[in-house]
Amino acid sequence: MQAMAMLRDLARDSSDKAVKDLGQLQRQRQEAETRLEQLLQYREEYQHKLHTSLTEGVSSTQWRDFQQFLSSLDSAIAQQRRLLSEQESRVESGVTRWRGEQRKLNAYDTLYARGERDQLQHHARAEQRHSDEMAAQLRRRQQDNGRPY
Repeated sequence: MQAMAMLRDLARDSSDKAVKDLGQLQRQRQEAETRLEQLLQYREEYQHKLHTSLTEGVSSTQWRDFQQFLSSLDSAIAQQRRLLSEQESRVESGVTRWRGEQRKLNAYDTLYARGERDQLQHHARAEQRHSDEMAAQLRRRQQDNGRPY
């Protein structure tokens, strides 16, 4: 029974770690998503600034700088999308790991509870046998003494 309790405790620790790790992965995914949203918003603002500047007139150098900067932003956005996608995959893996650890913990909990139940039943049967033996001995003594029970 102690071995089963130790296995159950180890499974609980492993499940707790999986939950903690999953929480960290979800925070990292949220941070990646927030960064992507910021980049997209910044690109939109910069694009708006470009259109405003175009109505006022820009030099070819300014136009080229705008285009280069937008190209750099687009690259950063594409990279952040890849990072977000990778982070989402990590979260999915973390969920799969956590579910596996939960199944293992549930199995050990079930086995432990079954062992406790079996142990209690065994103890109850032993007590009943002892009680039956005591009652049988009492009846024999009473019969030996010629007294009815």
